[in-house]
Amino acid sequence: MKPPRMRSIEARLTLLLGAIALVVSSLAGATLFWALKREVTRQEITEVSGKLELIDHLIDMQNSASGLHDLAATFDEMRAGQGQLGIWIVDAQGRSVYGGAPPQTLETGEDGRQVLLQTADGGRMRGLRVAMNDRILPGAALTVAVSTRTSSQFLYAYGTALVLICALWVGATVVLAAWAVRRSMAPTRRLSEQAARIQPDNLARRLPLQDTDRELHELVRSFNRTLERLQTTYQQMEGFNADVAHELRTPLATLINGTQVMLSSPRDAAELRDALESNLEELEDLKTLVNDMLFLARADRGERAADLAPVSLAAEARRVAEYYEATLEAHGVHLRCEGDASVAANPGLVRRALANLISNAIKATPVGQEILLTCTPTQEGARVEVRNPGAPIPPADLPRIFDRFFRSGQTRAPRSEGHGLGLAIVRAIARMHGGDVDAASGPAGTVVGITLRGPVPPPNITKT
Repeated sequence: MKPPRMRSIEARLTLLLGAIALVVSSLAGATLFWALKREVTRQEITEVSGKLELIDHLIDMQNSASGLHDLAATFDEMRAGQGQLGIWIVDAQGRSVYGGAPPQTLETGEDGRQVLLQTADGGRMRGLRVAMNDRILPGAALTVAVSTRTSSQFLYAYGTALVLICALWVGATVVLAAWAVRRSMAPTRRLSEQAARIQPDNLARRLPLQDTDRELHELVRSFNRTLERLQTTYQQMEGFNADVAHELRTPLATLINGTQVMLSSPRDAAELRDALESNLEELEDLKTLVNDMLFLARADRGERAADLAPVSLAAEARRVAEYYEATLEAHGVHLRCEGDASVAANPGLVRRALANLISNAIKATPVGQEILLTCTPTQEGARVEVRNPGAPIPPADLPRIFDRFFRSGQTRAPRSEGHGLGLAIVRAIARMHGGDVDAASGPAGTVVGITLRGPVPPPNITKT
């Protein structure tokens, strides 16, 4: 299969400038040729007009038609002295009185006097046709014309030279345009070479903004911003891979060591059962971790929440609170829910987000304190805030609490407290509903909020 043909900006600009030069030179050449042709025609008519006045004056000096025969010799001398001159006198019946058979009339001017003639030998003449004095020859017409051969040859030579000049002009323009465009595109090639030198091991490198043309300035800034996002994502991916390896290493090591111990010597059925139950717990924990990671991967690909339905956040919060009732009592913590709001959402995902928020709040709340869950409607959907009175989160850690496997203080919590994906899942659920998350922390405690966007769909009305 042939590779796709790549388009070139340099070639397009060169061809465009060449086309512009061709159009401009063609218009200029056509205008000049038209103006010259008009002037040549005017000069021909001026020459004919002078001859016509002289001939008409000679005719008017005669007293009768018989006197025209006396002028024939004069007309012959005039025609002999100027071989390109033609004189014809035709009576009212169309008979030739002088000059022989009249030539064919090709064109007649708007004034009825100017005519373009074609002679028997194919030559063309331009002249004037006027009515003669009725006193001498009633109804007769006098035609005086000059040959256009000389002017046609001149115009042909001029037009040929004009075409050659235009062709040379267009060719020179294309060559100069190609040089100018290539020189103008040199900064783009330099930027491409600099961008090609950026590798995964030097993502901190940026394209220079100094000495960059104004047209490329915004492109370079956008490229550098893209590199910043790419660098951040790459660093997060490296950290994520390290965290995944750490999270998987401990349960896998436990499974391997426990299995090796059990296989090192004969065991009775009770010991084998205990070992299998322990392995099953580790495998269930690994299954949860893998499922959470797959869920986050789908959310990162832009998957949207499906099966949306009107959801009462207060009702869902009460359901989750009932589920955590034993945990709340064990930690000596109380949960209070205030407000209500409805939004079009996936009920299962909403419960999962609320469960993660409440679970994290329980871990951070001192004994005897209260967790406050607030539901409020917004213009675009609804918002849930979970406030716990625990110790404040360090300002440097606050922007990262929604990152995967992140634990404040760079310490890892016991595996019994989770894998550090709870708030990352909350953020993923918010984005799947077109919303987002935020957090604030201070001496009074920490507030984590989730915003869900989407109006409540109208209820179905059944007609009876």
